[in-house]
Amino acid sequence: MSKVKIVTNTPGAAPKAVNYADFAGQGKIPYKGGETMPEAPMDVSGGTARGMGAAKRGGNYKGCM
Repeated sequence: MSKVKIVTNTPGAAPKAVNYADFAGQGKIPYKGGETMPEAPMDVSGGTARGMGAAKRGGNYKGCM
């Protein structure tokens, strides 16, 4: 019969949140915070697709920014 090993150790404390990226031995880069992304326009330009993918899709597509 197989046995199931039950791990009974408790994990340690979680690391604290920081506001920078720390690359081991290479330095720190601060995160840019508090700014929101600009709202994207609802009018999306279309394009003409070429090739086999265009044949499957119907010849045109909507591009995204």
